[in-house]
Amino acid sequence: MKKSTISILPMLLLCIITYPSFAANLANPAAQVGGARVSVGASYNLGGSTITNLEIPMMMNNIGVRVSYAPISYLNFGIDFGTVQISVDRYPVGSGDTIPVFDGNFGWSGGGHLKLTTPFFFNHVALIGLANGNFFRSQNDNKAYYGGADIAGAAGVQVRIGKTCFISVGPHIYLIEGKNRDYEENTGKYGNINNLRGWIAFDYFPDLSALYDKQQPYISLEFTASPKINSSSRVRVQEFSASVTVGTITSRLYGIDKD
Repeated sequence: MKKSTISILPMLLLCIITYPSFAANLANPAAQVGGARVSVGASYNLGGSTITNLEIPMMMNNIGVRVSYAPISYLNFGIDFGTVQISVDRYPVGSGDTIPVFDGNFGWSGGGHLKLTTPFFFNHVALIGLANGNFFRSQNDNKAYYGGADIAGAAGVQVRIGKTCFISVGPHIYLIEGKNRDYEENTGKYGNINNLRGWIAFDYFPDLSALYDKQQPYISLEFTASPKINSSSRVRVQEFSASVTVGTITSRLYGIDKD
């Protein structure tokens, strides 16, 4: 059966999404998939940022599930949901007092994502833009918490490597806006201070020749880092994130390419 094709003008997405999971992974997968298909992935993300003018390290563990729909090959959108745990380093307040380390329990996170790509030029290179926004909250046994919303976005170049892989690279923007409550029930607002990072993602598929018409499992790896990347004995992950995702993409759900 002859395949139908959908032609669109080449475009580059510049990190768009509705107002906001913290350190959310974009590669789930980053690769372009065929139209009329659904992808489902489970991911683990470990990320760290620096918040407030006091430059306080903040770290998050995020376990999530993503469901995406691609009406055409160059457009993909869906929902994200999961659980998140936040740790924040101690910091000074007032006249020599110190707020102790915050270690929250696993709480909730949820939001959505969007991906746009161009067709592949010379069958190997495409432009890509991804964005992800979520709400999150982590609270400890003393009712102290950190919550809020974040946005992650990247725009760059995607390269097809051999018969099984894609590599995507580009600049990454990361924004956090949130509220917290300390052990004495004082509330405040916070945000991250280093918003620009570098981004690289790697997607593996067992058989790229079947990517656009058959069900395909995948593995995605992702790493981001700001120029302020760091680590300490209390907060190991500062100003960088790493994630791993495993999932599957369905065969075409409707249309003449289903068979």
